[in-house]
Amino acid sequence: MKRTNIMLTDEQHKKLKSYAKKEGRTLGELVREALDSTYKKKNILEHRKYVALDAYQEGIISLGKLSEILGLDIVSARLYLKEKNIPLKVQDLQEIARDAVNA
Repeated sequence: MKRTNIMLTDEQHKKLKSYAKKEGRTLGELVREALDSTYKKKNILEHRKYVALDAYQEGIISLGKLSEILGLDIVSARLYLKEKNIPLKVQDLQEIARDAVNA
């Protein structure tokens, strides 16, 4: 383990110390747990975003589904794709007809 100093507000320190005492743990344990939890979630969300982008590029999911996964509206999803230099996928009439039958 590596030692790192962090600055907490008086209120943060008070709350953290109280939680540590109630749970019979150290302040350090609570901080490490919070960091792990926060950044593990970020890594999972980033991975999910890249999988969704790959699926969109391969035509597996639609722009609507991609925007849902990214948590964006359609217009924002289009702008996001433009920023990433990913071309919009346009369905041809046969694909639209197949989608209509499957809906």
